[in-house]
Amino acid sequence: MSTCFFRFTLLLLAFAVLFAACGEDDNPIIDDGHDHDDEPFHADADGFVLKVDGNQIYRQFEGEHEGSITLKVGEELDVLATFLDHDEEEFLPENPEEEDDHDHDHGEEEVFALALSAFDSSIIEIHLHEHEEGHEDDHAEEDEHHDEELAEQFTFEVEGLKAGETTIKFQLMHGDHADFTAALMIPVTVTP
Repeated sequence: MSTCFFRFTLLLLAFAVLFAACGEDDNPIIDDGHDHDDEPFHADADGFVLKVDGNQIYRQFEGEHEGSITLKVGEELDVLATFLDHDEEEFLPENPEEEDDHDHDHGEEEVFALALSAFDSSIIEIHLHEHEEGHEDDHAEEDEHHDEELAEQFTFEVEGLKAGETTIKFQLMHGDHADFTAALMIPVTVTP
């Protein structure tokens, strides 16, 4: 009987220690009262589309692709990249609205940007459009140009240098890390 009592007491003690270790902060269902607005956000892209003058020239979605970038030697193409969500709807990732917080270190700001690499630089040259911070006082004018500025941020220029074929590695960067990396390389053909 004392062995049974000893085991029961030991079991109760183990449960008491277990429940004491699990505090209210450990319960994922309970609202912890913390503001999670400072947590990083990410672009949830499953694919992308490349357009020239509003016309699709290349599309990649979940490992399937169609089209290519084709240009002549000496030709320059302005290419707009839009992204595809899981429903294949196009979107452009937007950077978070900046707050007027003078303590914020703008050097660590994580903005979205394109990264194009691993191409033969003797066949093509690529120029990325730089993200520019626009702090205008006229909010109506700022809203009017918002879509244009966002599209400009995801536009790059491809220049044909000599006839040949190459490929491009395509990524959407968010600060210093990639939020999206294309499953396949983008084919590029430069004709004479």
